[in-house]
Amino acid sequence: MELDAITTKIDLSEIYPFNVAGDSHPGLVREYNEDSFGYQVGEGSKRSFAAVADGIGGHECGDLASNLCMKMMLSAWRALRCKATIDETGAFSFLRDNLEKVNEIIFNINDTYNIQMGTTVVASVVLPKTVVVAHAGDSRMYRLRHGLLERITNDHSFVAELVRKKVITEAEASTHPFAHIISKSVGPAQALEPEIKAYDRMVADRFLLCTDGLTQHVKDIDIQKILNEAYDPQQAVKRLLNASLRGGGED
Repeated sequence: MELDAITTKIDLSEIYPFNVAGDSHPGLVREYNEDSFGYQVGEGSKRSFAAVADGIGGHECGDLASNLCMKMMLSAWRALRCKATIDETGAFSFLRDNLEKVNEIIFNINDTYNIQMGTTVVASVVLPKTVVVAHAGDSRMYRLRHGLLERITNDHSFVAELVRKKVITEAEASTHPFAHIISKSVGPAQALEPEIKAYDRMVADRFLLCTDGLTQHVKDIDIQKILNEAYDPQQAVKRLLNASLRGGGED
């Protein structure tokens, strides 16, 4: 009897659909879910896109703003992938140009209909050796490397600025009366300058994009523990969502 051996070469720098998972929940307080997420991962492509948006609490049509932002970014990414191979410079341009375009459209809707909708966003283009990240607001991106969690975005908020200036501590920020005030977002202002940076990527790195619906209820050290213990992205997302609900689930 002969046994035929079948081998498959897997490029570890490439992201496959089973490497990514996402979920969202309206929480235990609000009736509507103002968060949106999306990603585009295709076998045979070493370049992927993922993003999370959170409609600004207290503003009108926050769910519409986050959903519109996500749909426009995903549509732009799909169109770009059909036309060109994206490098780091191209990723910077894609994120900057399209977030500015989304901001312009939402701002014009606000102006036309006399409403005030807006959304935070964190969006990433994952390349073989680099991750390019753009964000506005307090939605975050984390990187887990060698078992240690690192926050690689800085919140655009009033209390985050106080923490950076060492006026208050991280612990004090979570209960500060102005913790909800965002200093940068998509839609309310006519112009938007998203913060965009590139970070190196190693084969075993894991990335988390999330809204404050997670981070206001689950500490970074607990997020790190969950990510380390989960055996795949789907389980990690499920455990993070459950931890947020157990922590209060306000958003």
